[in-house]
Amino acid sequence: MPSRSWSHAAIGVVLALVALTWILGSQAAGSGELHRAPALIVGPDVVTAPLVEQINALEDAHFVAGAVSELPRAEALLEEGAVVGVLEMRLSSTRDRLLLAADHRPALAAAVTQEVARIEASHGRTAVVSSAEDAATGASFARLTFAASLAGFALACLVSLIWGPFARSRSRLVARLAALAAVAATMGLLAWLLVPSEPSTERLGVALVIAAAVVAAGATTFVYEAFGGLLGLGVGALLTVIGPLPLLLAGDRLLLAQPWSAAVPWTIVGAAESLLWAVTGPGRTDLVQTVLTLAGSTILGAVVLVAGQRMVRRVAVREVPVDALAHWRRTLGRVIVGTTVLAVGATTIAVIWFDRGVPTPLVSLASTTKCVPSGPVTTVADLNRISDLRGEPAMQGGDVGASAPLQDGRSVWVFGDTLRDSGVAGGQMVRNSMLLVESGCLRVVLPERGGALIPDRRDGVGYWPMSVTSVRRAGFDLVVIAAQRVRTTDRSSTFGFEALGPSIAQFVVPAGGVPQLLSVTDIGPDDADVRRPMWGAAAAKVGGWLYLYGTSREPDAGLGAGFALRVARVAPDHVDRPDRWRYWTGAGWSARAGAATELIGADDGVSQTLSVFTRGGRWYAFSKRDEVLGQDLVFWTADSPAGPFAPQPAVGVLPSGTADGELRYMPLAHPELLPEPGTVVVSYSRNNTDAGVVLRDPLRYRPKFIRVRLPQ
Repeated sequence: MPSRSWSHAAIGVVLALVALTWILGSQAAGSGELHRAPALIVGPDVVTAPLVEQINALEDAHFVAGAVSELPRAEALLEEGAVVGVLEMRLSSTRDRLLLAADHRPALAAAVTQEVARIEASHGRTAVVSSAEDAATGASFARLTFAASLAGFALACLVSLIWGPFARSRSRLVARLAALAAVAATMGLLAWLLVPSEPSTERLGVALVIAAAVVAAGATTFVYEAFGGLLGLGVGALLTVIGPLPLLLAGDRLLLAQPWSAAVPWTIVGAAESLLWAVTGPGRTDLVQTVLTLAGSTILGAVVLVAGQRMVRRVAVREVPVDALAHWRRTLGRVIVGTTVLAVGATTIAVIWFDRGVPTPLVSLASTTKCVPSGPVTTVADLNRISDLRGEPAMQGGDVGASAPLQDGRSVWVFGDTLRDSGVAGGQMVRNSMLLVESGCLRVVLPERGGALIPDRRDGVGYWPMSVTSVRRAGFDLVVIAAQRVRTTDRSSTFGFEALGPSIAQFVVPAGGVPQLLSVTDIGPDDADVRRPMWGAAAAKVGGWLYLYGTSREPDAGLGAGFALRVARVAPDHVDRPDRWRYWTGAGWSARAGAATELIGADDGVSQTLSVFTRGGRWYAFSKRDEVLGQDLVFWTADSPAGPFAPQPAVGVLPSGTADGELRYMPLAHPELLPEPGTVVVSYSRNNTDAGVVLRDPLRYRPKFIRVRLPQ
């Protein structure tokens, strides 16, 4: 007897500890944050697709996002309860519309609104909420179903503690069932009177669900006590009363982290709560699960009560040994208690261990710096005067300088390694930056958290822009930046880096607004093999196609060697989908990248980054021949974007300095800039083999501009 008491006491302590852990854990789980709630974004596919991909890729995604292009379809899914919210993107402005179902749970409606506001803010946008007023006035059904479950549990405990778990006669069995039915009817009537719902059929449905919850809770409690005695009642309390606490604290299962979000719906409280929302409106309910939980619990309890009453009668006429019933109860009780303790304990430990990660933040909201007056720009000399302007700490020096016009008259310029003042957040040297140019004014576009505008990967790999194109849409421009992934190999050397492959960054620029990063897509795995084309080294948007030119050469070709040129094309809306790219084979367009043919050979070839554009029906590839250590500025011309391109006589020279270490490289054409017949404005980048030179004088790390003649 003493050993049995100690055993019972030990199990009771374990149950108490598990219950305490569950309560404390459920408080952490019910933080009010969404947990993989289904939602829809409505808008142009080119905008919604990368946003959906970004949201779903978060380590602890708050939404499971989807996208549709038509609002009526999204509204129908919202009305059916298939999604918790619909965000209608209105790209003609920065104000979108968030649609919420009128019968939303209050906590859920608040969480959806808050999370959408956070996502919108990270992209420089706001959302106007529709139907939220109705949602805010709703009631929490979890409290009602918890009260019903508690009533059934309390009745079963009272009956069991006074008369035992089994009825000693059929009359007492009928009395137990009648008492449980009376409590269920009373709770159902109270629900009928207290829960405002129309029409009357809905009120009847609410009353029946509450009554079912009372019966299910009472019946399962009889089962626990029959199998485990007083310890069985402890297990019943753990599963019936303590188990639903996370739902009570959070207000909705979608506001729970795992494993609570998966476990709570299998409790009587969770199943009844889901069924109530289905009864009163189009809720997100798994009817099979709720019916199995409520009906299964009730049937199991009824079977145990009847079987127990028959067992007691057999014991009374000595058909079985007197201690058989007690032994049966002890054995099953130990199995149930042990299994419950192990399952709940293991689940709790798993949650504490695996739920420690910090959610990945969305891309940072971008803004612009103050206007740096540039004065009138009518000549190339004005461009060089602007290039020598001081006064903006966020943009002291940088190379590349590719540009694209916007429909509102402004233009965007993108730069590679950018030198900033030491007081600017994010570091003195960042991998890329953007300049927004408007009439008489320059503004640097800065991420909210500082650093590069296209942020570095977590492993330190950064992005060097190569080309930029803009695609006009109603009320906004889609800006596509092709970049190369870069990893530093030697910080003390100007050439201490390796390129790992191309990437595509997409920005949305509302008319008159600030560019906001939509997505960054790495094309292919990291691979420093220079024989693989660096797609996007040049880009041109013509008609319905975006042409992406790739440069490549043999390994160990030396710094003075040129690059071969190939071309791919894709619809701009699918630029981040390599499976939609098609490559020119010399005879047609193929889905195989390896089939791409050379348009220009590597011998006397182009620079790694160049420009390709069209004017007057002719196509021009413009570059410094043989990369950094070459000197000839050359046009290659063709009748189509797929070539063949033929070299023309050099139109100028751009040697790198040997005495002072100055590097002159990456000439890029700007055909939209100060156009004049028969000529084009080009820029070239400057750097120095001694990094200290540009740190002391950042003006020596800025592009310069010249005008060159087009070949006849």
